[in-house]
Amino acid sequence: MIIKVKSKVALTKGDSRPKNIEAALRLIETEIDLDGKSNVFIKVNFISTENQLAATHVDAVRGLLRFLRERYSGKITIGESTLVPAHKGYTRFGYLDMVNEFDVELVDLNEGEWVFLEVYDAALRPIKVRFSKQVAESDYRIAIGPAKTHSVVIVTLSIKNLVMGSLCYRVQASTSGVLRGLLRRSYGVLPAALRRSARISKVRDTAAVYLGGDKRKIHQGYPVHNLNLYLLAAAYTPNLSVIDGYIGMEGNGPIEGDPAQWGVAIASQDPVAADCLAAQLMGFNISDIGYLWYCHKKRLGAGEMDQMEILGADPQDCHHRFCPPPTYEAQKGWRNQKVSELLQV
Repeated sequence: MIIKVKSKVALTKGDSRPKNIEAALRLIETEIDLDGKSNVFIKVNFISTENQLAATHVDAVRGLLRFLRERYSGKITIGESTLVPAHKGYTRFGYLDMVNEFDVELVDLNEGEWVFLEVYDAALRPIKVRFSKQVAESDYRIAIGPAKTHSVVIVTLSIKNLVMGSLCYRVQASTSGVLRGLLRRSYGVLPAALRRSARISKVRDTAAVYLGGDKRKIHQGYPVHNLNLYLLAAAYTPNLSVIDGYIGMEGNGPIEGDPAQWGVAIASQDPVAADCLAAQLMGFNISDIGYLWYCHKKRLGAGEMDQMEILGADPQDCHHRFCPPPTYEAQKGWRNQKVSELLQV
């Protein structure tokens, strides 16, 4: 008889963001093995360096660091890849004091080196993207960020935080928003057959690197975007996922949505389980979220609650239906026969 071990997922609910985080981590502390580790990397989410609601709150990171420093004395790096210098986010959101308080280093991933990963364009032709070498070579990766809705993939949680946020987002200083908009509109008026041509695809990919880094190359329409997120996750997932749901973002996420007062935290060494539990508690169906569905079906982690050992709060007491993004119905059209054949799902 095969005994399937359920993934342990901590779920806490309370009136303090850092206490929620620490309590969730303590519930799974026997699972978190830092013995022999010497290079812990914490991936925060600064998709905006202006809007705190869209970014990882410093109090959530403090809760995580207090937990870690009681058990681990080695190197800890906090990093992000952003459109503007990451230092702007560290300064605006109050991270600088943690450097001495917890002996951590704050880095801008755009200033580091890269490894190359293969993903696909809209015509399912292989393309290369640059992924942070520092994240890839760290021996324990932690993703911590807010629970948010998303305009392309319905929700953004721990997996998307790490894999998308570790891609090159270097933008040339002379590039203007006007030029980006002009090129986007010009591409949009081309006939569909021409847009799919290899020559135009190459021009677009080159422009994407120049104008928005490799993060923009992942955006290849709903079907391939979800495929690419899965491929990145299959290469590098968090070793520990921490989802700060104290105040989430609903509606027009991941930057311009509205606050969702939720009061929870989720933590797990199974990032698929953490994200899938969060998404379901937010009122979404995993089968509608392409990249999480792929991760579940390809056995990167648990997807359904009956595959999880949920510790702490009762999930029934933690449901909070998030207002979906405006593109929600269109996003649910992510399924694609050619992609399914490619992945054999």
